[in-house]
Amino acid sequence: MWRAFIAIAEQGSAMKAAQKLNKSQSAVCHSIKKMESLLGHSLFIVEGRKSTLTDLGHSLLPRAQSLHNNATQIEALASKYQGQLMTEINVAVDVLLPFDYIQRVFERFYQAYPTVSIRVFETSLSGAGQLMESGSVSLAIAGRLPKETVLEPLAEIELLCVCAPSFPLAAETQVFQPELKRYRQVVIRDSGNQNVDSGWLGSHQRLTVSSLTAAMASVGQGLGFGWLPVHSIKEQLARGELVPVDLTKGKSRVVRLQLGMSPDQAHVGEVNTLFELFSNLKTMVESPPSPALV
Repeated sequence: MWRAFIAIAEQGSAMKAAQKLNKSQSAVCHSIKKMESLLGHSLFIVEGRKSTLTDLGHSLLPRAQSLHNNATQIEALASKYQGQLMTEINVAVDVLLPFDYIQRVFERFYQAYPTVSIRVFETSLSGAGQLMESGSVSLAIAGRLPKETVLEPLAEIELLCVCAPSFPLAAETQVFQPELKRYRQVVIRDSGNQNVDSGWLGSHQRLTVSSLTAAMASVGQGLGFGWLPVHSIKEQLARGELVPVDLTKGKSRVVRLQLGMSPDQAHVGEVNTLFELFSNLKTMVESPPSPALV
């Protein structure tokens, strides 16, 4: 019943809620009617296909969402156990982090837990924090994570303002940052639903893509300029396929990524092991990989 109530409140109609819950509209409406009968008050005002919360509905929604999130976290944790062993760990990783370093961490983890599966969610901006808040992941690496998360600083990723040689901005010299507004910027969208921007949006003309790969390809094709991680574009810069924008100040920027662990799973051995291995990632990112890690 509570899931139907939350879904209608968030989606704005019983029809959309039914689609989200993968249930029939009549089943969703029946759940709401049953709740309203038990409470003795209406939860929604229905106008056409739109459902609007009543005052009682507004007061109940935050509590219902909190209870639902707690239940979801418990269910997710329980589903990952077989006996005393966790069978799967979900990890959210910011797209800016070099993935080859992450793979080396996984290789070490599998030496200790060869039967545990790992599911990786590539995220940007608020995406990782949102997954952590909902209990969908045990670990997350991002620039922004919930305050209650067990946090450690992990890595600093340098971003460089670049464009293709064919892009008009490449011919400009001594560019002041406000002048970037005259050119199209390639940006990676927020993978969460909070629509957070990075704070580096220098242009009102934007090409928004959903991955770092797409952003690099778009900038390389001369569709706009972008702030891209230096580690990902070293070869393109060396070959002249990308060129730094000649900014007077602030030619590069740094993103500070944090490693976060869900406090609800801090007691789980598999999660703790993976957290510790990721914690060692800091030295791996800041220094060239040694032969032992290859």
